Amino acid sequence: MKKHLRIAALQCNFQTPEQTLAMPEFWQDFGFNTEQLLHTHADMYSAVYEENVHGKLLEEYMKNSAAADMGTIVYMNCHILGPSIAHHKEEWGVRDADGNYPLSYGTYPACCLNSSWVDYFFDCVESLKKFDIYGFFFDGPPYHNCYCPRCQEKFEKLYGKKQSEATPQELDEFTYETVLAFKDALYKKVKSVNPEWLMYFNEGLFVGRADSRNFARQLASDDIVGTEGGFFYYIQPKKHDIWHCASSAKLAEAVAGDKPTVIFFAGDHKSWGWFLHTPAETALCYMSALGNGASIWYGIHCNPDNLLSNTGAMAKRLVQFDKKYDELYQNTRSLADTAVFYSYDTAANYHQSSEESDLYGEGGDTRDFLGDYRMAVQGAFGLCNHLNMPYDAVCELNLQDLKRYKVVLAPNLAMVSDKTAQALLEFVADGGTLIADFEFGMFDENGCKREQGAFAAAAGFSFTGQYLDHSLFNYCAFPEFYDADNTHKWIPAPRWSAGISVKEADDIFGLANPPMRGCYEMKPQDPSVPYAVKKRYGQGTICYISGAAFEHYFDFTNVAWREFMGKLIRTYSGNDFVLHNATTGVAMTVRESAEKCVLVHLTNYTSATRPIDRSAVLHDLVLEVPEKFTRAVDLWNGQELEKIATGKFAIKTLSEVSVIKLD
Repeated sequence: MKKHLRIAALQCNFQTPEQTLAMPEFWQDFGFNTEQLLHTHADMYSAVYEENVHGKLLEEYMKNSAAADMGTIVYMNCHILGPSIAHHKEEWGVRDADGNYPLSYGTYPACCLNSSWVDYFFDCVESLKKFDIYGFFFDGPPYHNCYCPRCQEKFEKLYGKKQSEATPQELDEFTYETVLAFKDALYKKVKSVNPEWLMYFNEGLFVGRADSRNFARQLASDDIVGTEGGFFYYIQPKKHDIWHCASSAKLAEAVAGDKPTVIFFAGDHKSWGWFLHTPAETALCYMSALGNGASIWYGIHCNPDNLLSNTGAMAKRLVQFDKKYDELYQNTRSLADTAVFYSYDTAANYHQSSEESDLYGEGGDTRDFLGDYRMAVQGAFGLCNHLNMPYDAVCELNLQDLKRYKVVLAPNLAMVSDKTAQALLEFVADGGTLIADFEFGMFDENGCKREQGAFAAAAGFSFTGQYLDHSLFNYCAFPEFYDADNTHKWIPAPRWSAGISVKEADDIFGLANPPMRGCYEMKPQDPSVPYAVKKRYGQGTICYISGAAFEHYFDFTNVAWREFMGKLIRTYSGNDFVLHNATTGVAMTVRESAEKCVLVHLTNYTSATRPIDRSAVLHDLVLEVPEKFTRAVDLWNGQELEKIATGKFAIKTLSEVSVIKLD
C-alpha cells in the first residue's frame, strides 16, 4: 500500500445490489485508488460486517474491486449499535446513571466496551481473514460513561467504591482507560489474524481529553493517523475557521511520526448529509489537506448520484489531479521554518471551548481559568494564515522536530513538563526564537502551579501572582519596535495579562497603560507597566507577552496585532517563501517532494460569505522564493509563471487554488 492514498467512501447504501456492485468501477473512473468500504455491509449509516449476512455480496464486490485495481479498507463501526443490532441494547448498550440507554445522534444506542459486544465484534473482524484487504478503519470507539452492571462491578473492583460515589474525574478516567484497553485488545486481535493488516481509528486531535502521555498511548493502536479535519461545519459556516482542515493535517503530521496521515473530508455540508459543499469549498478543503502532506478520504453520506453535480465535477477534478501527480505527493516534507506549539498537557488541564463533531464530544478541564486554550491556539493558526506564512504544528509528541524551525509560537503554553520546558529552552539556546504569551509555563504538566514559571528565569521576568484586567478599553505599546497607526502608537490590549516584574529594564520591549476603570473615565495614561520582555538565551531569543495576545487576535483579528506579530516573526524567520500583495484569506504551504521539486499550495478563502460560492479573484500577486529556483509552473491551472526578477514569479490571477511546482 502506498503512503499517499486517495480514499473513496460511500457512507450508506440505499442502492440496488446491481448499483452497489458497480461502485468499484465508478470509483476507479473518479480517480480513487482505495475504498474505505462501508456500503456492502451498511446498516443505514452504520456498518459491521457479519459473514452470514454480508459474505456473498462482499465476495462478488471484492472481485470487482480487484478488476478495478482498487485497494480495500473495511469500515467497522465500534461506537454505536446500528438498527440491525439495536435490540441487543440490554446486554450490549451503554446505560446512563438512571438506567436509560442514551442515543447517539438521537437514533442509536452506544455500545458498552465492557460487554459481550466486544466478543461479537472481534469475531466479525476475524471472519474477514479470507479477503485480500489492506485492513480496517474502526469508527469510534465511544467515550461515554456507562453505568451498566458490568461497568459498575468493574469500577468498584478498581476504585473500591461505587460509581455513584465517584468523582467526575474518576468516572472519566475509568471511561478513558476502558477505551484504551479496547483499542489495545483490538490491535492485538487484528495483528493475530493477519500481521500485514493495517488499522486506524477516528481520532480527535484537538479534543483535550488526553494529556501528552495518554495521547501517545491512544495513538499506539493506529497504523495511520486519521481525523475528521474535513468534517465541517456543525457550526454556522461564517464561524468556521478557514484553516481547520489545514491545521488538522499539520497536527496529524506532528503526532504521527513515520505513520501516514489521512484527513476525513465529508463531501456534504454537515449535518445535511444529502446536501454537498459548494465546488469552491470542496476545492479549498481538498487542497488544504493535500498541501499539508495528508492522504485524502472523500466520503459522501448520500447516494452517489449526488456526485452528478457541479460539486461532484469539482471533486472528480481534484481526485484526478491528485492521481495525475501521485508520485509528487507520495513523500513530501514541509519547508516551513515557523511552527505553532500545540500542548496536549495544556489542552487536558486548561479551560477550552469545544467544537461539535459526530463523535468526539467535549473534553478538557472545567476549572476556572481566565483564558481559553482552544481560542489561543486557533489565534496562532489564524495569525499565520492571515500573514500568508508557511507554518507547521509541533507538540510534546515530536519535540525532536523543534530543531527544524527558526521560530516557534507558543500560544498560552500554560502547562509544561520539565522535559518539554527543557526541549524548548534547548531549541532557543541553539538559535531558535520562542514567542509566547500569558500564563507561559506557569503550571506543570498535571496543572499544578509552579513556584515560578518554567521559563521565567531564562526569559528575564517573574510572575507577581496577580492578574491585570484591561477590559476592552486599555492599551499597550512596543516602543522602538512597532509603531501602530495612530498618534500615540498604542494598540488595544488583550483583556487579561499576567502581572510580571522584570529584572533588567533593557529586557522590556512592551508596556501597558495602568488599567482604567472605564472606557470614558479619563485620557489613558502613557503605557508604563511592564508588559513584554525580549531576552537572549544562548544563541536564541525568548519573546514573552504577558497579555493573552493570541486569544485576543482570534477574537478581534486586530490589524495592529497582525502587523506587530508579523514583524516579530519575520525578524527571526528565514522568509524564504513570501507571497506579496495577497489578502489575509490566502494560506500558503511549501513542501519538498521526493521527486526533487518543491510544491507551493495556495488556497484562497477570500470571500464575503461562507460557504464560499466563488473566491474573490486576486490579481498581481508575486511569489518570492530562494534564488536557486528558476522555473515555476502552476500545475492546477496549467500555466508557467512569468519570472519577473531573480527569485520572483508573477501570479497574474488567483481564484480558489493554485499548485505551483518549483524547479
